[in-house]
Amino acid sequence: MADNIINESVSGTNIENYKIVILGDQFVGKTSILNKYKYENSEDKYTPTIGIDFITKNVYLEDKTIRLIMWDTAGSERFKSLIPSYIKNANAIILAYDITSKASFLSLDKWLTDISDKVPNNAYIIIAGNKYDMEQKRQVTTDEIKKFADEKGLKFIETSAKTGYNINELFNTITFNLFDKNNMEKEHTNDVTKIHLDQPQEKEHLKTGCKGKACGSKKGKKKGNEES
Repeated sequence: MADNIINESVSGTNIENYKIVILGDQFVGKTSILNKYKYENSEDKYTPTIGIDFITKNVYLEDKTIRLIMWDTAGSERFKSLIPSYIKNANAIILAYDITSKASFLSLDKWLTDISDKVPNNAYIIIAGNKYDMEQKRQVTTDEIKKFADEKGLKFIETSAKTGYNINELFNTITFNLFDKNNMEKEHTNDVTKIHLDQPQEKEHLKTGCKGKACGSKKGKKKGNEES
C-alpha cells in the first residue's frame, strides 16, 4: 500500500483536500504521531498542545494531489469544548491511545460517545495504539483492542511515533479509504445524473418546471448533486 503513495508531491492541478483530526487523552503522543508523519522526526521532550493546531502534507495518488490537513487537539479537559467545532466537517478521525496506559485505552469509549453526534456520519474513524516501542511496558493487549475495535466496527493499528513503526501505514490507510470513498461518491453522482438526463420526462420537466408526480425525479437529481 505504501508504495502507491508519493509523499510531498506538488505536481498536478487536480487537488483533493482531506481533513483529519486526531483525538485522545494527554500524553498518548498525538502531536508526535503527526510530526513523525510530516517531518519524519519526533521530539523526546513532551510539549503539550495548547488548544488546537494543524499541519498539512501533500501526497500524490494516481493522477491527483491530495492535501492532508491534519488537526492536532489538546487532550486536557479545559480544551475539549473547542473540539466539536473542528470535527464537524472532518473527513477522518484518529482516536489515539497509549498501549502502556490502560486509562487512555478505557477513555476511547468516552471519546467515541462525545463525538458521536458531532462528527459527520461518513467520517472514517480509525484507532491508533501508540508507543509500540515500549512493548515491554504494555498494559493493553492486542486482543483487548481488537475486541473493542470489532465491537465498534472500527479498524485499529499499533504505532510508534518514536521509531516510525506503522506511522505511514496509518495515514496511507486513511488516505486510500477517503480516496476510494470520494471516487465512489463521484461515480454514483455521475450515474444518477446520466440516468436522469436519459429520461425524456426529466428533460421536459427541466424545461417546464412541472409539478406533481413527475417532479419526483427532480428530487432525486438534487440528492445526487448534494452527494458530490
